[in-house]
Amino acid sequence: MYEGTLVRLRAFEQKDLDANHAFMNDYETLRGMMSGIPFPSSYSDESRWLEQQTSYSRGEYQFAVEDFEGDLAGRCGVIRLDWKNRVAELAIMIGTPYRGRGYGREAMQLLCDFCFKEMNLHKLKVTVFAFNEAAVRCYRGCGFEQEGLLRQELWRDGQYHDVVILSRLCDEKVGT
Repeated sequence: MYEGTLVRLRAFEQKDLDANHAFMNDYETLRGMMSGIPFPSSYSDESRWLEQQTSYSRGEYQFAVEDFEGDLAGRCGVIRLDWKNRVAELAIMIGTPYRGRGYGREAMQLLCDFCFKEMNLHKLKVTVFAFNEAAVRCYRGCGFEQEGLLRQELWRDGQYHDVVILSRLCDEKVGT
């Protein structure tokens, strides 16, 4: 378990199923994180996903993001890992009622610390939809810098949108 002042990162438990299912059926959540069609998730789909989250994983490391009242606020983790080059792609989702409280930024900073200090990774990267300005601010606040722009990569809400690629290296210091 990794703790900050607002949230802790912990393993997923069966008790997280209801909240996780609700998050993955919120259009605004799906709209901001899924490149595919933002389609609702069934209870059994979320149950299967939850069962796959284990400390015995070999390439994807997902954490539950929990506030200090014990409520599931979202999830974050390593979604792609290249051990040879020590590069990982990260992802985060904070549920609608928990956004705007600093939970995402602190969870991402804890995740970066985990990746650099425990996994000995060299580079972390994220992709984010350009219209998701809160996520872009969160990543920049955690020391990520824009590395690329995929122009008109995403079709959402009847139009094309850019996708931003950001990265952070292990030796880069993050300002306060």
